[in-house]
Amino acid sequence: MKKIQNPFSLKSLIASSMVMGALLATSAEATTLRIASQHAPDQYASEVLRQIKTDLEGAGVDLKIKLYPAGQLGSGEQLLGDTVRGDIDIVHSFVYSHKDPVLEINSLPYLVSNYDEMEKVFSPGSNFYGIFDQRMDKMGLKLLGVTAEGFIGVMSSSVPENYKTTGAKGQNIRVWSAQSAKLATQDMGFNTTTIDWGDAFPAIQQGVVDGMIGATPEATYTTFKEAISNYVPYNAFVENYAYYASKKTWEKKLNDEQRKVIAEVFAKAAAGFVDWSRENDAANLKKLEQFGVNILPISDAERSAIAQEIRAKTWPKLEDRLGKEVLQKVIADL
Repeated sequence: MKKIQNPFSLKSLIASSMVMGALLATSAEATTLRIASQHAPDQYASEVLRQIKTDLEGAGVDLKIKLYPAGQLGSGEQLLGDTVRGDIDIVHSFVYSHKDPVLEINSLPYLVSNYDEMEKVFSPGSNFYGIFDQRMDKMGLKLLGVTAEGFIGVMSSSVPENYKTTGAKGQNIRVWSAQSAKLATQDMGFNTTTIDWGDAFPAIQQGVVDGMIGATPEATYTTFKEAISNYVPYNAFVENYAYYASKKTWEKKLNDEQRKVIAEVFAKAAAGFVDWSRENDAANLKKLEQFGVNILPISDAERSAIAQEIRAKTWPKLEDRLGKEVLQKVIADL
């Protein structure tokens, strides 16, 4: 009788076990990182984050990335706390100052007033970046880069008086809750009312306020263009976010090779934002104009004069909150 070979022979079982073992080992070696962000999936920052995922997973250092965009894992304040605890590995979000008032330097009025200054100040090597890095480190966070995502101007339903200087504007406009934002906007000549972002559009449309500060040209075009008639590109603040990691993840979950790759990939991504901001701001100012919003002209010299006045008048009012030494170091960047 012909012997029938058993397909489940000892030899084949050993070979299968070896293959499975190799696959399991590879799977076990891969480090999974949860990366959360505040940006909508169709925004440029989310496009960059998807490229970061591709670059990290393709770097050959056993990284697997799970992305959670559009605030899926919570608000900016929540993300910061969760990252300190190590519940989230890496975040791209605005850094709020509720845990450390010095972090409000990212909301300093006229921290920069043009794109060349933006590139210098928001890059490693500046005093601003060094202070930000140190303060986040004390909180248990590893700064991986700051993304400058555009300048912020003032939108309004009517033309502000004396809009080329810091003279009284005859307008009451919406401002966000940061003390630095309130003081600077008032020193620019506006009366202010603190209103949440989500309530700003109906507030302008219904005449509760005459306009608002707190949006880049892109955000103004996509969200507010139907409610306003004018936009002044004051460049008073920079819409900026940060890439940061949990130090628990950085020190305990990653090896040296993985840390090196992550640092390089995020640094490269952050560096690309200034050029994008320059082009994106200009493109959306054109879109606003084409839609019918009046872009009120202001020269570089006029803008620079306003910046110098605000730095001289508003910044000293923030010394108690931020510290005189901190402000002096930031001034030295300029």
